[in-house]
Amino acid sequence: MANSTFTWTQAASIILFILAVYMILTRLFGHSVTDLAITAGLFTLLFINQYHLNREMGEMKTSMKFSFTHVKDDIGTIKNDLISIKKKLKV
Repeated sequence: MANSTFTWTQAASIILFILAVYMILTRLFGHSVTDLAITAGLFTLLFINQYHLNREMGEMKTSMKFSFTHVKDDIGTIKNDLISIKKKLKV
């Protein structure tokens, strides 16, 4: 599981979300924010969120890979223990 610390992507996402809401509200009330500025802010916000999700998925895949390696090692240890028990019992 990923750690729960506050990362720079979360901080940037919050700041860009607030900025995008501000730009949309100023556009609705007739001030001079262009559609390009709003679109650029929203796409940047989506890009950062996508980066954060991809990074989280990569970390999860890596931890799952290591977990299966540990299970494989444990099964190997159990097999070796069973072989040694069979030798001692002469079965």
